[in-house]
Amino acid sequence: MTTPIFKTACQKEREKRDRAIYDEYNQLVSVEGQSKTVVTEYLMSKYKIHSAGTIYVIRRRVEERLQKEQEGSHENN
Repeated sequence: MTTPIFKTACQKEREKRDRAIYDEYNQLVSVEGQSKTVVTEYLMSKYKIHSAGTIYVIRRRVEERLQKEQEGSHENN
């Protein structure tokens, strides 16, 4: 039996925003010749984030969450 995870509305909203940033960053930098710095600046402006480091932290946080979800799905099979 798995224990349900309860999250506040704010947590759910942040996770949704973080995933959008993660997906958009990866999509934009997949274009050959694209500047990662300019992509980061674009996302900072779009999502009203004041630090490039925050974009990095968000991307790392989403990667870790996706990795945990993937590991969990392998354990259940």
